Amino acid sequence: MERSPAGRHIEELEGDGATITRRGRRIESIGRQMVQSADVLQDLVDGDDQRGKAIEKIREIVGDTYVELRRAGEMYEPTGPVLVDYGRAVSEVQPLIRTAVSACRQAWADYAAAPHHPTALLSLEAFPDLAESRQEDNERKEELYDDWVLEARAFDRHYDTWEDAFDAAVTGIGDVLDGAIKDSFWDNVDGVVAVVLEVLGWVSLVIAIAGIIIGGPIFALIGAVLGVATLLLTAYQVLRDDAGMDKLIIAIVGVIPFGKVGKLFQGRTGLISFGGDMVTAFRPSAWSAAGGQLRNMSILSRFAGGGLNGASAAFRGLWSMNNPAGAGDIMCRFMFGRNSAGLTDLAETVGGSINGWCTSSTLSAAWEGGYMMISGAWGVGDKIATWTGNKDQKPSSMFPWVGALL
Repeated sequence: MERSPAGRHIEELEGDGATITRRGRRIESIGRQMVQSADVLQDLVDGDDQRGKAIEKIREIVGDTYVELRRAGEMYEPTGPVLVDYGRAVSEVQPLIRTAVSACRQAWADYAAAPHHPTALLSLEAFPDLAESRQEDNERKEELYDDWVLEARAFDRHYDTWEDAFDAAVTGIGDVLDGAIKDSFWDNVDGVVAVVLEVLGWVSLVIAIAGIIIGGPIFALIGAVLGVATLLLTAYQVLRDDAGMDKLIIAIVGVIPFGKVGKLFQGRTGLISFGGDMVTAFRPSAWSAAGGQLRNMSILSRFAGGGLNGASAAFRGLWSMNNPAGAGDIMCRFMFGRNSAGLTDLAETVGGSINGWCTSSTLSAAWEGGYMMISGAWGVGDKIATWTGNKDQKPSSMFPWVGALL
């Protein structure tokens, strides 16, 4: 069956008007009781005609809750009559729509069953009676279609009646809520922060993947900035009671470079370096390293003539700068978080081939190497779970404290 002349699907109206009306009356009654109860509680708190430890304890418990109870009641009570009116409208128009739908279905069935002949078969000079009969069939089919249109227009009229009642109910309830619920400036900020944190989570995932596949200080710096931003926004949520302290503690632990704890063996210099690793996003060296690669990419792009060719040359240059060993660098970063050159340097330091055993550099590297082996294995599980669509089953999600430490 075609849509109605107003472009609607011709179908019955769902819902039970009597249930809506009954619920509206119940809401109105509850709202009235809320307001009355708020009055009783306010008299109890403000009154001074009662004494005793019991009444003092009750006043302490009640506090100013009667204010919110009255606000809720003042929203419930006027909402009830709006629903009652809508329920009545549904009860009145629903059988009319049901009848119109039934009539439309029958009219369409009659129209669909009626024979129809293509125009080319109507001019049969050798069989004038047959041509006339076919012409009559086509005229009858057009009449049946017109009959269906009349029924469909009746459906539209009844549907308009229901739609007007629905819009009136929505407007009525909206007017009640608009006058009672007002978000403060900070409520609006809370919503923005929640959305930004969700976006940061997905952006961080993309940057992490790019850091593994491409590597280099640029993506490391972006990831560090995103980490600091996430920590600050999480702290805001805790202050606003939108998140628990556990999330903040995990976020703080997450920015502590436990893999660099070995630097604390290096005295004051190591302590300063360790502190710098905690705020990688603010270290001048991190920005200068990323800026250096960006300048090199810009030079390569200009030499290639700019445009798409320039962008392609810049990307190839970024790749070669960070992956001298090709796919081997990618696998090293996937497993251990650093490329092959970084692993070689670390291994040499751990082995004491440069400074000898028992020097501060060797102890620091040994710590970092052991940490890298543990966190690398843990991180691989995270990456595999994320990339296979099982983000909620990541080891770091199932054991957040361990994930934050690593």
